[in-house]
Amino acid sequence: MTGLIFWMGVVLILAGGACGWRLIGLTCSLADSGPGASGHDHLGNVGRTVKNALDSLPAGRKTELFGWLTEEGRFAPDIGRLLEVLCEKLTALGVPIARATAHVRTLHPEFRGATRIWRRGESIEIRTTRHGIESTSDYQNSPIQYIIETGQWLDTILSESTDRHFPILATLRAQGITHYVMAPLIFSNRIVNAMSWATDAPGGFAEADVELFRDFVTAFVPVLEATAVRRIYGELLATYVGRDPGARIMAGAVQRGDVRHLKAAMLLADLRGFSRLTDELPEERIVELLNAFFDLVVPGVIAGGGDILKYIGDAVIAMFPVTGDDPTPACGSALTAAQTALAALQAAPKEIQHHISIDIALHYGDAAYGNIGSGNRLDFTAVGRDVNILSRLELLCKDVGRPLLMTDTFAVEVAEPVIEIGHFELRGFRRHQAVYALCQEGEQPCRPKPSLARV
Repeated sequence: MTGLIFWMGVVLILAGGACGWRLIGLTCSLADSGPGASGHDHLGNVGRTVKNALDSLPAGRKTELFGWLTEEGRFAPDIGRLLEVLCEKLTALGVPIARATAHVRTLHPEFRGATRIWRRGESIEIRTTRHGIESTSDYQNSPIQYIIETGQWLDTILSESTDRHFPILATLRAQGITHYVMAPLIFSNRIVNAMSWATDAPGGFAEADVELFRDFVTAFVPVLEATAVRRIYGELLATYVGRDPGARIMAGAVQRGDVRHLKAAMLLADLRGFSRLTDELPEERIVELLNAFFDLVVPGVIAGGGDILKYIGDAVIAMFPVTGDDPTPACGSALTAAQTALAALQAAPKEIQHHISIDIALHYGDAAYGNIGSGNRLDFTAVGRDVNILSRLELLCKDVGRPLLMTDTFAVEVAEPVIEIGHFELRGFRRHQAVYALCQEGEQPCRPKPSLARV
């Protein structure tokens, strides 16, 4: 924030910040007019003094804005917060911003990029754009298309003419926007991103405001890129290893042997008869069926707060971490996810039902996952006794003719009526395992005893 003070013929130029006001310049004029100067000349000198002082204000604004960027802005936790504080700083410096956006590409299996929208007096809005948006009407003849394809700035006063060229600007003009500026933001990988500013001031942005945008963008791009890359890395890791493992890797758990232990409800879903399918169908069709299978299972896991820990060929392992000392909510969520997957299969097209059958095992115990491998080629995978129990349990589904089985330690935590199927020897384990299933019509519920189930 800057200000002018007239004091004994001197114009003091001040800049204000968190630490108070500081002097950034001064000019002298009134004393030069002399005692015999006319009133007209005197006022003229004052006018020239004020004009000279105002001409120096852009330098002060740039200094303050660049100082914020290097001292505070680069530590913003995410792009939304970076954009929000930037707009607050520009507003405090007298730039009449009503709306601003940041359009940043990402690396994500579903989304091409994300747009953060700041509006004066409102919270940041985030919109994601899906792959293939380039062929949609929303993208065609839009400012973002112009910026990406030309790499040039767009600086326009809104009118009927701009409405014809960029239909989205007609919407903004109807909302009172008068002047729209969009800048290309070219990252180090040469991908063109974009940022825009819009005002509802009757005269639009001042020339000095647009000059400030142009000067600032060069320094802003590296900070924005660094902030975006942190998010992209996190999203990529979450895509390939799961949310919690990805967060742990980002936090530094990258050495071989780093292991995470937690109490969790565990779910393993397997596509039954996969070997037969690979023998009968081409590879492209196998991939389609695998994705269709995972689409039946994964949404229920995510909706229930679970984490997809691992895809293992034709199977998927999910974890529902226990919060606090009570495993009941986690086990309930895991069971709901399993039931959702089986119901989704029943509602799927006949073609999918013809090829896909799902077997699901549920267990509660100690989950462990960590880095295994050799040298600099590691994998993040699930390990431990309880994960093996889960795997062996799933193999029983076909033998007993039930698509959903659970251990006694899991069954004791759920409210749904269950029935004991029997005690089975799981390969590699000395102790026989009590196995339960959901009651079917006409079956008598038989719940496990908590004291025995939790041993």
